[in-house]
Amino acid sequence: MANGAAGRVGNKMKVSGFFMRMSQFLRESYIEVVKKASWPSWSELKKSTVVVIVAVLVIAVWIGGLDFLFGRVTGPLFRAASK
Repeated sequence: MANGAAGRVGNKMKVSGFFMRMSQFLRESYIEVVKKASWPSWSELKKSTVVVIVAVLVIAVWIGGLDFLFGRVTGPLFRAASK
């Protein structure tokens, strides 16, 4: 393997060392985000944000209601046990 292919795996160079691997990861991540990712349009982003906020509010009301209900049911039991 005198042609320099000893360090190759597929088409990519084999990278050794923590900082070399970190540098390669950051480069590849940047390329992925900037060149390959498809980003939503502004109107899609606004619609998705509204959906997420509504979903969070619905779940918060649901959990708050369950907390209130369970507190009302178990409250007298714990007060009676502590006397």
